[in-house]
Amino acid sequence: MKRLLFVLLSISLVFLVSQPSWALDAQKLRIATMEMGSSWYVYGGAMASVLRKELPGGSVIDVLPYAGGGNMNLVSTGDVELGLGFPVAGKWAFEGQMAYDKKMPNLRGLVGGFDEYYVGIVATKKSKITSLEDVAKKKMPIHLATVPTGGVGEFACRQIMEAVGAPYKTIESFGGKVTHTSFGVITKMMVDGQADVFMQVVTAGHPAMTEIAITADVVFLGLSDEVVKKLSALGWSPATLPAKTFQGQTTPVHTIGTTTSLIASDKLPNDTAYAVTKALCENRDALGKGHAGLKYFNPQVAWKPANLGVPLHPGAEKYYKEKGWMK
Repeated sequence: MKRLLFVLLSISLVFLVSQPSWALDAQKLRIATMEMGSSWYVYGGAMASVLRKELPGGSVIDVLPYAGGGNMNLVSTGDVELGLGFPVAGKWAFEGQMAYDKKMPNLRGLVGGFDEYYVGIVATKKSKITSLEDVAKKKMPIHLATVPTGGVGEFACRQIMEAVGAPYKTIESFGGKVTHTSFGVITKMMVDGQADVFMQVVTAGHPAMTEIAITADVVFLGLSDEVVKKLSALGWSPATLPAKTFQGQTTPVHTIGTTTSLIASDKLPNDTAYAVTKALCENRDALGKGHAGLKYFNPQVAWKPANLGVPLHPGAEKYYKEKGWMK
């Protein structure tokens, strides 16, 4: 009898030791992404597949096709538990500036640096624009085409033009014009020579920028170190668009960029934040198979402020410190 009790006790101790220091229940998590068919929607699907496999049995992970610009609001108000975002937009939301009229101090970062986005800037060769700074210096009456207001791409355009000394109103005072419209219309305008300059937050293979590079006679423009420094203060990161990312772009282009991050609120339990962070960081290959844009994800720098834009969640911080990536 004593021998049996000893064996049972030993098995119990082994079982207890093998369990994690936290006991996580089945989770119900909603991930705010972007419209169906977008890269972020596919990202969300790849992340959901990993989480369904790694989280406790019975966990439900829903991928919601919300507009990306509203994800910060949705996470902050508790309408979703997780959301994809750009660190630059996270900084604006946390501080209540630019696109956001109120502060969202409850936003927290889990995992960042999933990919690399660049602000691609093109000008028609017909316009003879060799740098955006020349627009202000030479008072050039350019026709600037940009997407509708509210998106990160339009904010990038507006902030860049302000940084080079040619805000929208200044362009108009030179006799120029600023048009807010869709990618399809912009592409036609650039091909037909009706617009002179277009810029957008892009990744390799961005449909509109790819089509413009192929069909329009354009040159890719870079930004000076001084302008990049101004924009970095707004939350952007210095970035270099690799040579041959787009047709006709034969050399690297010095610009600004950002990345995709996964955010939560400070109400997400620490154990859940830890588990989500661990699952995504330890399934990098699976994420890369879900979408090519995720194959360059480096978990070792996923905690860095520049890759998140908001304070790190304590649960995520615990994981990064356990791995030795964060001191």
